[in-house]
Amino acid sequence: MRKTKWTIVLVAAVCAVLALGCAGDAGKQVMASPELQAKVMDMIGADPVTAGSMADRLLQSDSSRAVVIEKLVGSAGGAQAVMQVVGSNQTLIDGALNIAMQDPAMKDHVMTLFKGMRMAGAK
Repeated sequence: MRKTKWTIVLVAAVCAVLALGCAGDAGKQVMASPELQAKVMDMIGADPVTAGSMADRLLQSDSSRAVVIEKLVGSAGGAQAVMQVVGSNQTLIDGALNIAMQDPAMKDHVMTLFKGMRMAGAK
């Protein structure tokens, strides 16, 4: 009975080591194969929960966050979607204007826009 217990523990340990080894190889295989990368990204993109988790991970570090934001605002659809969300949320628009008003050149631009809106509203 004692020998059977140790056999089970040994088999479980070997399986765990093999699983860890395969996980490392799988990552290397994905990174080495554009086709496999595309399949993995398609699978992630097809599931909203997984895509949300991936977005959370990408936004955690400064370097990957910068890439995500650059890609987002660099595409016409992405930039439009961001502006729509910001423009329809009072807290976000307040924050955006606050940031813009901290830069002297942008402050002048924003004030010119407000003056133009005020003049257009007076008609």
